[in-house]
Amino acid sequence: MLLIGLTGGIGSGKTFISKIISSYKKIKTFDSDFEAKKILNNNNEVISLIKKNFGSESYINNKLNNKYISDIVFSKPKKLKILNQIVHPKVFEALEIFKYKNSDKIIVIESALLFESGMYINNDINLLVVSPVKLRLDRIIRRDKINRKKAQQIINSQWKDSKKINLADFIIENINKLETEKVLKNLIKDIVLKYEKN
Repeated sequence: MLLIGLTGGIGSGKTFISKIISSYKKIKTFDSDFEAKKILNNNNEVISLIKKNFGSESYINNKLNNKYISDIVFSKPKKLKILNQIVHPKVFEALEIFKYKNSDKIIVIESALLFESGMYINNDINLLVVSPVKLRLDRIIRRDKINRKKAQQIINSQWKDSKKINLADFIIENINKLETEKVLKNLIKDIVLKYEKN
């Protein structure tokens, strides 16, 4: 089993990169952010802790009130830390199960908070997707239909790329999609070949 971490700040194009990587048959992708959403909506222990720490308005019709929660956590760093302390341990548990089920594959662990959560430590390779902040802001505003101030708040809540670069094995600059795809395919081809040799 080979473990590859994949991360990038919001709007960097991490999901675009992940889709390309996931097209390889030998690779299985664990989407930490999707897993976290699943846990927040289905795990009774987590739901109870969220309501306790963020109030009963955290859920509407048994579904997480995303806007309410994001308004709180992206304006109050302490609240974001509490949210992560509740959810991250459960995501780590889900990852261990995923690794056990796919022990004969190359596993890509996609996570917005790969470095912040410490999830990168046990990986063989860690990939970081980067893009200029202005481009990221434009992508977030267009995709999530939020204003510039809110988009900037979310970017500010994550580690700066300069801090992540020191922890990454490979940096993928995502400005031009065609160029990014070309660079990425060559990188994955090399990784798969080295994995098969071992």
